[in-house]
Amino acid sequence: MLKRILFLLLVAIFISTSLFAGTTGKLAGKVTDEKTGEPIPFANVIVLPETSGLGAQAKANGTYIILNIPPGVYEVVAFRQGYHRQTQNNVEISLDLTKVLNFKLTSSAYQIEGMDVVENTIEMVSANKTNSGRTISAAEMEDVAIDDLADIIAIQAGVSQTNGELHVRGGRSNEIAYTVDGLSVSDPVDGGAALALDMDAVQFTDVKTGGFTAEYGNAQSGIVNMVTKSGTSEYSGKIESISDHLIPDTYHSNCDQVKFVLGGPVLTPMVSSLREKFTFFANGTTNWRDSRYWKHYKNDPVEDLKYLTSENFETNDPYRNRDDFAGFDLGDRNFNDYTANVKLKYILSPTTNFTFSARGSKSKYKSFSYIWKYALEHFSAGETMQNQYAAEFNKTFNIAGQPANLKLKGGYYKKDITRGPDGIDYEDFFVLNEANFDSLDSNELYQCTGIDYLTDAQGLIGEESIYPWSITSDGMEKFVIPFVRPGSISGFFQDDENSILTLRTDFEYQLNEIHGMKTGLEIIKHEIKKNQIVSPWIIDQYRYDDYLNRDDVIPTYWFYDFGTLTEDEIADSVAYYNLIEKSPTVYYSSVDPGGLEEYFTVNTYRLEDYYAATKAASGFTDGYEAHPYQGAYYLQDKMEWEGMIVNAGLRFDFWYLGEKYKIISDGGITTWEDFGKDERFKMMISPRLGVSHPISESAVMHFAYNYQNQLPQMQYIFTTQTWEDAITSNTPVVVGKPDLEPQITVTYEVGLQKQLSEDYVMDIQAYYKNYYNYVSTREVQSPDDSNVSWFEYYSGDYGSARGIDINLEKRLSSYIMGSAAYSLAWAQGNNSDTVVQSETTNLREFPLDWDMRHNFSLNLTFTVGSDESFPVPFTDFEIPSYIIEDFTTSFFYNIASGTPYTPTTEAGRLLDTNSALQPFTENANLKFTKKLYVSDKIYFKTYLNIENLFNKRNVYGVYPYTGSPYYDGADISEPNSSYTAEEVQYVHDLGTRNPALVSQGRTYTIGFAFNF
Repeated sequence: MLKRILFLLLVAIFISTSLFAGTTGKLAGKVTDEKTGEPIPFANVIVLPETSGLGAQAKANGTYIILNIPPGVYEVVAFRQGYHRQTQNNVEISLDLTKVLNFKLTSSAYQIEGMDVVENTIEMVSANKTNSGRTISAAEMEDVAIDDLADIIAIQAGVSQTNGELHVRGGRSNEIAYTVDGLSVSDPVDGGAALALDMDAVQFTDVKTGGFTAEYGNAQSGIVNMVTKSGTSEYSGKIESISDHLIPDTYHSNCDQVKFVLGGPVLTPMVSSLREKFTFFANGTTNWRDSRYWKHYKNDPVEDLKYLTSENFETNDPYRNRDDFAGFDLGDRNFNDYTANVKLKYILSPTTNFTFSARGSKSKYKSFSYIWKYALEHFSAGETMQNQYAAEFNKTFNIAGQPANLKLKGGYYKKDITRGPDGIDYEDFFVLNEANFDSLDSNELYQCTGIDYLTDAQGLIGEESIYPWSITSDGMEKFVIPFVRPGSISGFFQDDENSILTLRTDFEYQLNEIHGMKTGLEIIKHEIKKNQIVSPWIIDQYRYDDYLNRDDVIPTYWFYDFGTLTEDEIADSVAYYNLIEKSPTVYYSSVDPGGLEEYFTVNTYRLEDYYAATKAASGFTDGYEAHPYQGAYYLQDKMEWEGMIVNAGLRFDFWYLGEKYKIISDGGITTWEDFGKDERFKMMISPRLGVSHPISESAVMHFAYNYQNQLPQMQYIFTTQTWEDAITSNTPVVVGKPDLEPQITVTYEVGLQKQLSEDYVMDIQAYYKNYYNYVSTREVQSPDDSNVSWFEYYSGDYGSARGIDINLEKRLSSYIMGSAAYSLAWAQGNNSDTVVQSETTNLREFPLDWDMRHNFSLNLTFTVGSDESFPVPFTDFEIPSYIIEDFTTSFFYNIASGTPYTPTTEAGRLLDTNSALQPFTENANLKFTKKLYVSDKIYFKTYLNIENLFNKRNVYGVYPYTGSPYYDGADISEPNSSYTAEEVQYVHDLGTRNPALVSQGRTYTIGFAFNF
C-alpha cells in the first residue's frame, strides 16, 4: 500500500505543476510604448548584472514573468531594437512574493539626454501578500541593538519570548518550523531549532506568523526560514572581535568572540573565466564565555555555609589554573561554541546553477544550577555536535512559452549529544574498593549477599577521591540546607544521535498571466538513537543477581592450606579482598561439627564480574533506535488579478514508523517492539486559503484560513518502557503510543496594510486559533490485575489563542528609520505541557504559562551616511561630516506583561492554575557604531552595545506563595516555638537568592571589525 501511494505522488510531481521552496521571489509586469501605450512585443527584460542569467522576453501582449530571483534589491533593464534602453533601480524582490514592474520605453526616433533611468522608491505595501509576518535583511540585523538571531525574531509582532523559548501567537515553543535554504533543521524528537547559524551567514530571515501557503507544513504556529549568503565575483570579508568584560566593575559573562567572513570567486587566479561562475562564501565564529553566573562557579563552602560545614571543605575554583594573555583567558571556559559555514555556487549556464553547503557547530559546556552551587565539580557537563550538508540543482526553462523552474535538493543533518557528570566517565563510575567489595559466603557457588552501590570512596579512579568533602551534621541541616550536598555526582548520562536525510523536489510553473502553480514532494528519513541513563548509583538487586547467575560468569577457585592452625587462629587470619594489593578474600567453612578440612576450595567471582554486574544493575535506561519516515506533497495555485490575489492550496503530510523499533532496556538488554499494521502509516490533509485585496494604491486587505497539521514529537511515540514494565516497576510507567493523532491548528486571520505616508507603513492583523490533539497522558488499568496500571500518551489536550498584532515601520529619511510592534494576545488551554496525570483531561481552559497580554517593542536607528553632516535640531549649528559621517546609533526598547504562575497557600496547596501574574518586564539596549573608511570597500568598524540600559532587574520566576523572586515565605522556626536559629535563617535565605530568577544588570559589549 505504501509503495503505491509513493508511486502516485511521484507521478503527480511530473504531471502537475509544482512547488516553490520559499527561497526566491518573482518579477512580473508589462512593457509598453510610452507615447502610444501599446504593448511592445518580444522586448527583453534583464535583472542586472546580465551574468545573473535572470531575464525573460516579453510576449506578444508585452507581458513578462521572471521566476527564481533571490531576494534583494536589483537594477532591471528593458530593451528592444527601435527603443531606448530603460533601467529601473531599487527593485526589491521579496521571498514568496511577486514584484510588479512595468516599463514604458521611448522610441529611438526621439532623442533623450543621458540614460533613461527610472529611480524607483522601494514599495512599502505589497499587494499580493496573503500571509502575516516579516522579512528581516542582513543590513537590518546588523544595525539593530540586538546581537542574537533568536532575540531579533522575538521582537517581531506576534512573537514573544519567555524563559528563553520563542512562542508565536500563543503556540508552544516546539510548534515553530526552522528551515535553512528550504531544508528543515528542526529537532524531530523534542521540537525546536536544531542548528544555530551566526547572523553573518544569513542574508534574509523570513518570519511567518500566520496565513501559511500550502508549501509550508509541519508547523502549527510559525515558520522561520533563513536564506544564507552566497559569494560574488568580488572578494570581500571581515574579521571581528567582541568582548563584554573590557569595562571594569560591570556585569558581564566573561565573553569573548572572534568572527571571520570571506567570500568571492573560486580559482580566479588560475581560471579567470570562472570569476562570475564559481563563487564561495565562508564564515566562522568562536564564542567563549563563562555565563552570567561565572562568579557562582567559584565558591567557598566554609565561608558561605560556615554554620554547617567542617574545615575539610575545599574551595571550588575552576579558574585557578587558567592562563591568560593581556586580560583575556586562554583555553576553554564554562561554555564554548564554535560554528562554521561554507557555501559554494557554480553557474553552469545562465539558466542552470548548482549549490553545495556545509555547515556545523560544536558546543562544549559545564552547566550551572544554583542548588548544585557547592557540587559543581561533578555537575552536568556535555558536548553537542551538529553538521549539515546540502546540495541544490536549480534549472529555469520554458514550457509552451511559459517560464518554469525546477529545484532538486538533498540534505543530510546529524546531531550528537553527550552529557554526564563533569569529570566522570560512565565506564569508570563504579569502582570496587575494600569497603564495598562483595563476594560469595559459606563456600557456596554463585551465592550473592547483595550490595547497595560500589563507589570510589578510596579515590581509585584518579589521584584524588571523588568524595573529598563532608558536611558537619547538627541534626538540622537536612531541613534547611537548600543545596545539593557537596561531593554529589550528577546522576544523568546521555549519548544521543539523531540524523535526517532529506530529498526534495521543487517545481514552479507560470501557467499563464493569472495562474502560478506550485507543487512538490519531500521525503525525510530519520535515524534516532537515544541512550540515556538516570540514577546510576541505584543498583537493582534482581539485575545484579541475574548477571552473576549467567552461565558465562565463572567463579574463581582459591585453595588454602590451613596446616596445623586452630579454628580460632584461622578466624584471626581471615582478611577481606584488598583491591590495591590484589590479594584474595579468604573464607573457611566447617565440614562437620568435629573440625576443619585441611584443604578446601573457596569459590568467589572475579573482580571484573562484580564490576560488570554492578554496571548491568545500575540505574535506569531510556534508550531506543528508530528509523521513521516523514514526507509531504502539496499543490498550490496563486491567482493574480488586478484587484485580487488568491493563494489556494492543498497539502498532504504523512509519516511511516516502520514495522518495529529497537528498545534498549536496563542493563543494555535489547528487545524489539512491533507496530500494528494500522499504526505504521498515517496521512493528514491541510487545506489553505489566502486572499489579498488592494482597496487603494496604498492599502491592501488580506484574509486567510489555515488548517495546519504537525506530527507529534517522536519522544511520545518511541519510548523504552512498555506496559509489561508496569508489572515489576515501583515507579510510574509511561508508554509511547504510535497511533497518536496529528496535532491540528485551525486559524482565521484578517489584516490591513496601509501606507500612511511616503516613509511610514502600518500593518494590522487580527487572528483566532484553535488547537486540537495536543499530546496528553491517561492512566490505563490492566485487565488482568487491578493492582497494575500504567500511563500512555494520547491525543487529548487542546487550546485556543486570539489577538491583534500591529506593526509600524519607517524607512530611512531625515537620518531616522525604525519600527514598532505591539501585540495584544490571549493564550489559553487545558495544559501548558504534556504532563503525567491520573485524572481525565481538564475541560476548563486557563492561561498558558507563556500567556503574555501586552507586548510592545520599539527599534529606532539614527544614521549619518558617508560625506553627510548633521544639523543639530533647533539650532544653527551643523556637525561637520568629517566628525559624524558613517555614524549610527540604535535604540531598542521592549515592555511586556508578566506571565502567569500558579499561587499556593502557606501550607503549599495549589490555588487556581495560572491565576496570578509575575511583574512586567522592561528592557532597553543602546548601540553606537562608527565606521572609518580607508577606501570604498575597506573600512574599520567599532561599536559599543549597552544591554539593559536602565539596569532593570526583570523577574523570570517567583516563589508561588509570596510571588517574590527573593523570598519564599517558608516558616523555618523550630517546632513548638517561634524561635529561628541564626544559622538556619542564614543558610535558608542564601538558598532563596537564586540568580536565575532575575535578569542580569547592565552590560557593555565592545566590538572591533575590519571589513574589506
